[in-house]
Amino acid sequence: LYRSDVISNEKGLKKTNLKDTIERKVNLTKSNESSIAKIDGIGKYQIRVSTPIIASNFCLECHSGLKDGDIAGIVNTSFIVDDTMLMIYNSMKMELLAIIGVASLIFMFVMLFSINSFTRLVYNMKIAVQSATDGNFAIRIKNQGIGIFSEATKAANRLLEVLDKSITSIDAKIASIFVYKKSSYSNNPLLRITELIAEITNLFLFKNKIEAAKHNSEVCREIQNVISRYIKYKYLIFSEIIDGNIVSGYKVDNNSESKIVVGDVRSIENRFEVANPNVLFDDEKGCIFISTSIEQLNVIDLKIFISDDIVFYYSIALNSKKDLIEKENSIVRIYNYVREARPIIRNNILVKNIEESSYTDPLTKAYNRLYLEKYAISVDAKLKQHANFGVLMLDIDHFKKVNDTYGHAIGDMTIRLLTDSIRKAIRSNDKLFRYGGEEFVVILEGCDMKDARLIAEKIRTLFIAAKSCTANSSNSKSDTIEITFPKSVSIGVSAMPDFSRDIWECIKQADLALYEAKETGRNRVIKYSPELKVKEAQKNKKADVAQDNQNNTDSVVNIDDDSDE
Repeated sequence: LYRSDVISNEKGLKKTNLKDTIERKVNLTKSNESSIAKIDGIGKYQIRVSTPIIASNFCLECHSGLKDGDIAGIVNTSFIVDDTMLMIYNSMKMELLAIIGVASLIFMFVMLFSINSFTRLVYNMKIAVQSATDGNFAIRIKNQGIGIFSEATKAANRLLEVLDKSITSIDAKIASIFVYKKSSYSNNPLLRITELIAEITNLFLFKNKIEAAKHNSEVCREIQNVISRYIKYKYLIFSEIIDGNIVSGYKVDNNSESKIVVGDVRSIENRFEVANPNVLFDDEKGCIFISTSIEQLNVIDLKIFISDDIVFYYSIALNSKKDLIEKENSIVRIYNYVREARPIIRNNILVKNIEESSYTDPLTKAYNRLYLEKYAISVDAKLKQHANFGVLMLDIDHFKKVNDTYGHAIGDMTIRLLTDSIRKAIRSNDKLFRYGGEEFVVILEGCDMKDARLIAEKIRTLFIAAKSCTANSSNSKSDTIEITFPKSVSIGVSAMPDFSRDIWECIKQADLALYEAKETGRNRVIKYSPELKVKEAQKNKKADVAQDNQNNTDSVVNIDDDSDE
């Protein structure tokens, strides 16, 4: 089979050449040519017929490079005959040549039709696949011909239809549980879904991790890690606000961490208070992102309402306005993590409040004796690691007189004044316990006897200088009056492991020192010494002797009463 160069170029096929003089003659004359050659040794003849394929209007529909009457190709047919068949061939040469020519034309037509149908099928499939890659699954392949090409077209269209419905369904389901912008992901829907599944997997792992967190500080650190994953920031500020006060926070800059400045936090609050057109996201449930670009300041601020009195802030500073604009699309991704973290933060706060209510005194918010028993376990462990502790036992002087003279409301106020004075004098890692009515125990971690005594003296002076007590007027509940009266506190001091390695024994020692302070005039700090224990033992012995004498006296009186009878 010889193919014209025009068809070879159109199909991208290798060109064929005219093989011999017969094909060249057919190419020139555009008519059939034949030859007969005897095959040596077997007494048979090889007959060859070369037939031109002339382009017609039908051919021009598919092959625009051809003209009417051009040779599209040459079909060569050869067969072997013996003497008898040669005689028949010679007698019917014209008829046989006509049959062979028609057969060749039919063969060529079928071949050209098949190639053309296949080419159109591939071309249309290419368009449909490219459209699907760009995110459009609505394109369908036009039906090509009959038979295998038609079946291939129908199968491909069914596949596209299934993909279209599946992608639409998956998109809808993901959108119902996951907030996202399509512009943040690949245009290819299959790749986009792969990215979303990876994102949801990361979100699931994040949720599992923060659910295991014991403190909200761990949850906040995980949110910071998420922000770092999507935004390369210049610096980041985190702050926790309770009742308008900054209770915790930090600033991360160049992988180093420092304390936050009050002015930075107030600036964040101000940016949320003023009208800002760049609200990137607001779920209307307490989570707001805003973007601000002023001179050298390019920040994305995040405000998370935890409850009516608790707010978390994240301020993400970027290097330029260009970086700011590029990263704004990442906000929705970060929000999905914040949305999962918020209920866990609230739950942790609720659990903490419940735990604190069971471990704290309602009046003073100091820890109670139940928590002291729990805390004693950690003290014992730290003592084994060579830590030292100071122990204070405190008691308000003449407290019964305060209650009897001014009433229990003023008594409660006096107790709160003492706890306020204690908190001003101790550190954040020290523990304050309400041990009894007006008795308090303070555990000072990392303090020896000398340090503990200095802190005790500070508490004593702060309490004496504390403001006057206030109470409702007897005439009106809305009016208050100030009541000033002398107030003081006696304090006993002991230390571990100086005098004991048992916290309960050390508290008892501080109590002995407190008793000594009461006995020697009140309003003073007395440190424990072994002599106080000896003194207590002697006092107890005298008390026991006195009790025995009293019992003996009672017995004698009873005997005399019996004898009188």
